[in-house]
Amino acid sequence: MAAVLVVEDNPEHQAVIAEVVRRLGHEATLAEDGPAGLAAAIAHPPVLVVADVDLRGLDGIRMCRALRDHPATATVPIVLITGHPPAGGATPAGADAVLSRPFSVEELSDTLRRCLTSPPPRHDPAFTEALLRSLDAGVVACDLDGRLVVINQAVRDFFGDESLGVPARDWAERFGLRRHDGTPLPPDEVPLYRALGGEEVRHDGVLAHDRQNRRRWFAINARPVRDAGGKILGAVAAVHDVTAQHHQRQYERCKTEVLKALVHAPDTARAGTEVLRAISGELGWPYLRLWLVDPVTHRLRPAATHLAEGAPPVRLPPAVERGQGLAGACWAAGDPIWVPDLQAPDAAAMVEAEHYRAAVAVPVRSAEKVIGVLSVLTVEHQEPDPALTVLLSGIAGHIGAYLERRRAEELSNQLAASIGEYIALVGHELRTPLTSIGTYTDLIAEAGDGTTIGEVRELLGVIERNNARLRSLVERLLDLSALEAGHAQLTLGDVDLAAVVTAALPDVPLHTDLPDELIVPGDRARLRQVAENLIGNAVKYSPEGSTVRIGLTADEDAAVLTVSDTGIGIPAADRDRLFARLYRATNARHSGIPGAGLGLALSRAIIELHRGTITLGENAGGGTVATVRLPRR
Repeated sequence: MAAVLVVEDNPEHQAVIAEVVRRLGHEATLAEDGPAGLAAAIAHPPVLVVADVDLRGLDGIRMCRALRDHPATATVPIVLITGHPPAGGATPAGADAVLSRPFSVEELSDTLRRCLTSPPPRHDPAFTEALLRSLDAGVVACDLDGRLVVINQAVRDFFGDESLGVPARDWAERFGLRRHDGTPLPPDEVPLYRALGGEEVRHDGVLAHDRQNRRRWFAINARPVRDAGGKILGAVAAVHDVTAQHHQRQYERCKTEVLKALVHAPDTARAGTEVLRAISGELGWPYLRLWLVDPVTHRLRPAATHLAEGAPPVRLPPAVERGQGLAGACWAAGDPIWVPDLQAPDAAAMVEAEHYRAAVAVPVRSAEKVIGVLSVLTVEHQEPDPALTVLLSGIAGHIGAYLERRRAEELSNQLAASIGEYIALVGHELRTPLTSIGTYTDLIAEAGDGTTIGEVRELLGVIERNNARLRSLVERLLDLSALEAGHAQLTLGDVDLAAVVTAALPDVPLHTDLPDELIVPGDRARLRQVAENLIGNAVKYSPEGSTVRIGLTADEDAAVLTVSDTGIGIPAADRDRLFARLYRATNARHSGIPGAGLGLALSRAIIELHRGTITLGENAGGGTVATVRLPRR
């Protein structure tokens, strides 16, 4: 008695079909949904499949196609039952018959009898070869000794024609097969070889490289081939290319990890490093670099670089012009650039990286402006991939949005925490000297008529000192306002920055590393004002006997002045706000060290008028490092 598989989720219809099958002299095997029906048919091929089109999990049309694609069920007759018969009486998805609801027992019996009594098709070798060649899935079969006896064109196209002569057990070593996680696949775990031992293999994951050294992910189903008595005669495997699905999951994980890195990064530098590490970890790329446009030199400079462990290093220039190399060309074009083969003659000008095979670069934007480039090098051949381009462009967009948000936060902090705090700071700095002037004037006014100048000279000194402090505060506030509003003009000329820094040094022991001469365009008086502010702060906020270092270096594009100390340092919460006018760090306000909180604000305004940058950082040994970068052109 042969088995007929009935795949129907309506219990009443299921019972009717099963009864008709029994009356026809066959045994009915039941399944209630598409996935269960497909699994049952492949595990034990029936003489007939009767399936409803409207099934849970996997509809009858897709189940029918899957049965036709599998070697074990490719020739099994299939009857589909539907409430919406196709136009013209066509049989969809390779079904042998379609039965429309509502139907009678007689109609059902006639349809099943016709499919059960039809002689099996007789295929000649040419037909079988054409059938195997037409399948999208790969098909491989071997005899009892592991020799391949069937290998269709889909597998040959991937592994080459010589693959037919490779025994099943030797495929792992011959073709470098790996598991999906990248670990080597032992010879005994090759799915076809496991099936030869009697094992049913379901969706086993295998990673392989094609003849262009591109990675491909496969899901393999394998089962033993048995005779009527159950004796194993060989094994057969269906090989499905799931690279697209693998990449989709991989890209989603990559995007998630990048967003996590941006959310938890404490600063811009760390964000770039963590983003590149996340991309490399998820996509397996060995070399990535984030370039950002330097506001001082208007060139691309590396902001972060990731080199995977064991990957060959790359010698790239420290800065590139617009249009220069891969990153510069991407910056100029404003669009992604793919270089599938770095060894091609027209690619030599893009990237010189002898150990790498392909490269890609995508622009990083802030609004409509390109502010950087994300570039990637890989040892594998990499053709332009629209899905990968979308992913990288999206990541670059997240980086640009992150940088824009950080810049907005920085500008917001420069304006102080609130208007109320700013007014309180101004009021404090003005009222303190005014209080001293007013109270000491009252003391003099209340003195007797016979009081001599000598008796009130000390009181007059307090008034004079606070008057000078008040006048200096007002003048510096007005000067800062003029600089920020653009009313204060710079007197530009060639300035020896080394001489300016030397002239600004106070009469205290300092460690200096200055060149004999370093010429930059700028305003000599204003640059000296910056140097005096930074060096004065380093000395003022450092305890006696501590080290203050002043360094001055340059490349062809920019001069860099660094002033580092080992003093009280800057609390992390205050670091971004110190450039706001009248703002002083909490530890400075409570230290009793005098100051108005205008020096850094003035310095920043002056440096930005010179088209430079000024930043504050934490010294490795404790204290603060102030860094000024000025263009040399």
